[in-house]
Amino acid sequence: MVDTADIKRRFRKFADLECKGYSDLYYQLALAVSEDDDVVGFIAGMPVTQPNLFFASIQLLTGSAGMPATGSDLRTFVKQRGREISAVMRWRRTQTNEVGRCAVLLPALPSGPLALVEVGASAGLCLLLDRFHYEYGSTRIGAASSPVQLRCTAVGPVPLPGAMPQIVWRRGLDVSPIDVHDDDAIRWLMACVWPEHHERRRRLEGAIDLARANPPTVSAGDLVDDLPAMLAEVPDDAQLVVFHSAVLSYVSRNRQQAFAEVLADTSTRRDVVWLANEASGVIPEMTALAPSLSSLRFLLGRTRFTNGQRHDDLLALAHPHGAELAWL
Repeated sequence: MVDTADIKRRFRKFADLECKGYSDLYYQLALAVSEDDDVVGFIAGMPVTQPNLFFASIQLLTGSAGMPATGSDLRTFVKQRGREISAVMRWRRTQTNEVGRCAVLLPALPSGPLALVEVGASAGLCLLLDRFHYEYGSTRIGAASSPVQLRCTAVGPVPLPGAMPQIVWRRGLDVSPIDVHDDDAIRWLMACVWPEHHERRRRLEGAIDLARANPPTVSAGDLVDDLPAMLAEVPDDAQLVVFHSAVLSYVSRNRQQAFAEVLADTSTRRDVVWLANEASGVIPEMTALAPSLSSLRFLLGRTRFTNGQRHDDLLALAHPHGAELAWL
């Protein structure tokens, strides 16, 4: 069983760093958890004690409108339906598949034609980034008729493209891919969206509609063991880009290093561009390049592998869900 004091610290940190000013409900609930021995004791018995997983598991049972509103309500709900919450937390893992992060990734892409490989792809919705519409202040990119409308506040010399990049090949890899035609799996994706974030829910629904009409290929597999075979399929006449968002924080440091080694090995045969959009501290090479005030933001890094050698560039600081982008 996990140390309960550690769980309390984790939920308080989640409240202060991720929820404050962004989700009043999750802020209040996370603070309440951090001070509630009974709820913390329940969470301590779970194999994964992540706040997002706990709250998403409850939302799956209640719907976004039925979430407990107070710490007292939450305690009562856990007492009454703890067995159901436990079943969800033991079976599911957080898979937000947040398409808003594509607004951060788009300016970092090299010129095409591109072959995209996303690890931790979930339903593969971010592989459809060229089918979304983007607003960066007065700059508009993509089809205005797209059901996915992304708005991002851009600061600094962001290299916004004049047009959508040409993507000629795209594949995803995930340990447990989500089938966009599986209604139960889609309900889980929706439950991972925070209750008050109605715009996030609308754009997720739009991306699911696009994927159902023309599903991206997402294979079940490990980002180290099964990646080389996928990379071997990439056409030679396209620039290979391997990318991910909020994925490597769930992977051990040894596996992170093994993942980078796969990319380095691949680069002995072809150049590889690696785009990583992760929280500060996840990738040491990018964290070392980050300014001191980056702890509340994701770090957007671009690593180029050529002939087995890597060159790291920290490009920007980003809001975790893609609402803001500050180019460095």
